[in-house]
Amino acid sequence: MSRTILYFMLSFLSLPFCSISNAAIGEFTFSNAGQDFPYSVVQTGDNYTFKFASNPGSNSEKLKAGYHLMQSIYEDRSIKTKYSEHYIKERARCYVFDSHFYTYSLCFLPNDFNKNKKDRFWGFVTQMPNWKWLITRFFLPALLAFGLFFYLGRRTGYN
Repeated sequence: MSRTILYFMLSFLSLPFCSISNAAIGEFTFSNAGQDFPYSVVQTGDNYTFKFASNPGSNSEKLKAGYHLMQSIYEDRSIKTKYSEHYIKERARCYVFDSHFYTYSLCFLPNDFNKNKKDRFWGFVTQMPNWKWLITRFFLPALLAFGLFFYLGRRTGYN
C-alpha cells in the first residue's frame, strides 16, 4: 500500500515537468485588410511553432502576420517591423528581426511535399539574445564584481 502512495506522489509531483503539460498553447487571431486569420502556437523547446488556419497571401502579408505573431508570443515592443536579413535553413525560408536585447528568427516551412495543402502557412519562431543582452546581463555584472573585489582588497590592504 505504501508503494502505491509513493508512486502516486512521485507521478503527481513530476507532472509539471512533463513536456506535454509544460507546452504553452495559445490561440490568436491576425487581422489584416478586414480579414481574420486565426492561428495556434505551441512551444516546442526553445522554438514556438505556429500554424495558421488559412494563408494570408503574399510574402509581405506573411511577414506582417509573422511580426504580429512575434508580438503576441514575446510581448517585446522593441521588435523592428522590417527584417534585417533572410536566409534558407533546411528548406525553410527564415527572416531575422532585431530588437533592443534580442534577435528573433521567423521561419516559414515549405509546402512542397503535400499537393493537397499547398496553401497552408506554418513555421516557427526563435528568440536569441544579442550582444546588448550579453553586456547588460553577463559582462557588466561580472565587471562590477571584479572591480568591487579589487576595491575592497585595496581598501583593506590585502593588495
